[in-house]
Amino acid sequence: MASGLRQESSTFDKKDVFLLLFFAIFIAVPLYISISEVNKSKNNFSTVTLISHLRLNEGEDVTKRFAAYGYNLAEIKRGEADVPNLFLEQLPRELTNIDDTDMKKELFIASLLPPILKVNEYIEYERSKLLQIISDIEINGKATNSDLYWLRRKLARYRMDELTPDNLFSSLEELNKRMNIIPPSLALTQAAIETGWGTSRFAQQANALYGQWTWDDDSGIIPLEREHGETHSIRRFNNLISAVEGYALNLNTHPAYEDFRTERSKFATAEDIVINDDMLFTLLYYSERGFEYIDNLNSIIQENNLSSFDEAKLEQNSFQDFRSDQAP
Repeated sequence: MASGLRQESSTFDKKDVFLLLFFAIFIAVPLYISISEVNKSKNNFSTVTLISHLRLNEGEDVTKRFAAYGYNLAEIKRGEADVPNLFLEQLPRELTNIDDTDMKKELFIASLLPPILKVNEYIEYERSKLLQIISDIEINGKATNSDLYWLRRKLARYRMDELTPDNLFSSLEELNKRMNIIPPSLALTQAAIETGWGTSRFAQQANALYGQWTWDDDSGIIPLEREHGETHSIRRFNNLISAVEGYALNLNTHPAYEDFRTERSKFATAEDIVINDDMLFTLLYYSERGFEYIDNLNSIIQENNLSSFDEAKLEQNSFQDFRSDQAP
């Protein structure tokens, strides 16, 4: 009798182990990975962490480094050259010492143009995937499981509601509106205004190009003029391209810029997008200066012919490339 009991117990244990293994392999592990990836997206996992950044030596003349790679803004403006894949970790320190205004502006533009174009390049890469998924759904009437998984991650990143069978088409429409480039002329101009062409304390010490706020002093830099009782800091970034990415995500997700996204969506493709008065007016609430800020945006774009950079492209044979196939 005792022998029979031991045999029954052994059989039960094997079945129990099998069920546990089945649960772990086919349910628990996939669920953990899925939750982990979604949380990663919600935490704004950087899509540009694979880029190598150029660190300048103390006292190094960045203009000579740019020249060594054939970086010529005049040729780029005329459409005669592409932009080298040179990504600075931080703005050149000499920006605060250059007296020649034109020279300061050129160095500032040359420093920010590559990261702006790289962020846009990745957005276009993801947008092409999104448009392909939309096309496949229109043809087949449904999305594949892998496409649905990808969509859930992007909805989390672009701060939208979770995907359900009822909101699939409305979510695709809204994501299509949000997942789009920021015209380089606008990105350059807003950074120029916010940082005084790269000379501000926030820009020089914290790569804070667009004045984004945070309520965590450990991840920001406290404004010297912060009044008693206020708790905000200016968000700190590890490098320039992360600052540009954060700015693009802000314009592409914040409710205050919904009108901007609506105006932008009127253009059929990213290549067609141009900065016009209607689009600039949608940024009325970006600054407390209101209409004065809009006039300032327009005048800087016009006076510096920044729209000529809207068609600029990064070199295909990159010095420091971004392996988009490994990006999330």
